[in-house]
Amino acid sequence: MSKTRDTADVVLVGLGASGCILAKELTEAGFRVIALERGPEFADSDFLDKFDELRYHVRLDISPNMETAPVTWRPDARSEARLLPWGTGPLHIGPLFLPPSLGTGGGTVHYSAWHWRHQPSEFRMASTIREAFGKRPLPDDLELRDWPIDYDALEPHYDRVDWEIGVSGKAGNVAGTPRSGGNPFEPYRQRDYPMPPLRAGAADADFARAAEELGYNPFPAPLAISSEPFAGYGGCTYCGFCRDFPCHVGAKASAAQRLLPQALATGNLEIRANAVATRVDFDADGKASGVAYRDAEGRERQVSGATVILAAYSLENVRLLLASGYDDPMLGKRYMTHNYGWFTGTLDYWTNPFVGPAGTASAFDDLNAERGIDPEREVFWGTAFIGFTGDLQPIEASRNLPPEVPPYGADFKRWFADNYRRYFSIYSQTASLPAKDCYLDLDPQRRDAFGQPALRITHRWKQRDVSAVAWSNEIKAQVAERMPFRQTWQAPAEAAYHVSTHEVGGHVMGEDPADSVVDRFQRAHRAPNLFLVGGGSFPTLGSYNPTHTIQALAYWTAEHIKAEAGVRPTSGREGK
Repeated sequence: MSKTRDTADVVLVGLGASGCILAKELTEAGFRVIALERGPEFADSDFLDKFDELRYHVRLDISPNMETAPVTWRPDARSEARLLPWGTGPLHIGPLFLPPSLGTGGGTVHYSAWHWRHQPSEFRMASTIREAFGKRPLPDDLELRDWPIDYDALEPHYDRVDWEIGVSGKAGNVAGTPRSGGNPFEPYRQRDYPMPPLRAGAADADFARAAEELGYNPFPAPLAISSEPFAGYGGCTYCGFCRDFPCHVGAKASAAQRLLPQALATGNLEIRANAVATRVDFDADGKASGVAYRDAEGRERQVSGATVILAAYSLENVRLLLASGYDDPMLGKRYMTHNYGWFTGTLDYWTNPFVGPAGTASAFDDLNAERGIDPEREVFWGTAFIGFTGDLQPIEASRNLPPEVPPYGADFKRWFADNYRRYFSIYSQTASLPAKDCYLDLDPQRRDAFGQPALRITHRWKQRDVSAVAWSNEIKAQVAERMPFRQTWQAPAEAAYHVSTHEVGGHVMGEDPADSVVDRFQRAHRAPNLFLVGGGSFPTLGSYNPTHTIQALAYWTAEHIKAEAGVRPTSGREGK
């Protein structure tokens, strides 16, 4: 088979949440970049007919499937792994088995767009937990480590995400000064959000009132969805086809729409779409020399560059390096994900959950992070509590029923006809802690369409995870008692899923090469010109969605690469 080789300053794998930032920052600094994207290069016109729950939510039109990109799971090393259930039959088992997206923009095309900053304590989660537990021994399986960076280092880059990507919200702390109406527990920020919060969804007023009656401090959740025209796109139309769906007006902040036009305008970016990376190559000195890939016709091709950046989904970054034979015993270790503790009910009035984004609701942080730690109950870390007001289409809603309601037949039809328009949910995000027996490696039996080994996830929910979700469900029930619910039901505290679209870890950052894969700038310890960017670098996972921090880290890494090349920083702060 004939091969071709091309050369650039930077070879970039993945044009999602972080890859688009790196493409823009590096091309504007003069770097020539070849970007490989597994999916198509989207145009705005591709999303005008996006109002199709079957296409996007059920058939996962813009997501990888288990035939071309298989992922397997097992609870422990003694068990045989089985194929994960997304996209394997006529219906997938969503919404909690959502795979990543394909195509330019990656997960920012289909995400819910909650955009949270980490709290300062989440960068020193290990130390905070140890301090709270005191002399009480921690479980032997934990591998808790603090981050090698802190909130102060990332704050300028969080600010850039807010203003370049576009986030709507209400600040609670500007330059150390509290602001009414925002989150009283949030860390300082340089300035307010560029746009006000979106209009609250139905039932949010009752949710916020109930939280206040319990002494909590609700505030509008921050969303990377424009509440008014921004960056040349219109504001949200509250169409309700948001989570799992692309945006037909560009109000949801796809990183591709916001940033790739600027990168392409430099003339320094070449996008190779439908290009499946199969191997990272290394030279005799251990440096990354390039990336092999299959193009849209299945031909094997190769590109080389002075710098190689893997900015794909955390699971794919790890799989690609493992398949490349990368020699680092820490690669794949400390896999973490979220358990949502779903709490749902029907209200006395119509909530019309098919209208508006899911995130047009309040949240409260009073029991998040260190404020929720309870050694007696084995709660190692708290969680935010968040309302879920919209973006619930009928097929998805039909899979979240009270236990006594059958999933089909006349009784189901009668119940669903009366109750679908009354749905309201409250959820939390309990993070699994990094543990020795939760990790990623290659499946020795399963391969993809190109002969590549599949990624294998080894993960199980520990008793501490179950205890934390059970605690969070008690809080939700207390809130629900003060709302006009007709009935409520809960998801099991020990969830049946082991992926959540918030997968992190696998190439964690740290100062010690014996205990981490990348340094504080996401540079591989064992290959100085290789960068692994994304959620895989997280040493720990807090309560929040990881996207905002992933994007702030991308700006942080880009500043470091530019500074090493003698390019003036954009953020006003050196990457040091």
